[in-house]
Amino acid sequence: MSTLTKQSLLQHADLHSIIDAIAIAWPQLLDEDDQELCLENIYDLLAQVAPKPDNFSLLDNDAKAQHEIDVDMLLITIDFKDIGQLIFDKENNESLFWSNVGDRNDKKNIKIFSKLFS
Repeated sequence: MSTLTKQSLLQHADLHSIIDAIAIAWPQLLDEDDQELCLENIYDLLAQVAPKPDNFSLLDNDAKAQHEIDVDMLLITIDFKDIGQLIFDKENNESLFWSNVGDRNDKKNIKIFSKLFS
């Protein structure tokens, strides 16, 4: 496996789960504390699907722990703008997002969207 990057980590993301996590928290995402909680939930989702080295099961405990630390260090660099690039990269993803979140023309939704993804 090549070196893990933020981009490669995001490519392994379960987009539907991420959209669901955002949709559940959506009404509260004008609040920065709630934004952080939502990001932490997304980090957990990303950590679950993070690629492991081919020989992961053969690594000693220190090497496995180092891999987990490397993943954690990448996760904390991910923000809503990165997630937005992932979601809004394809039209069908964007449609799924808005079908879970609500009316894209609603003033509150526009405000939340702008705060997170602009």
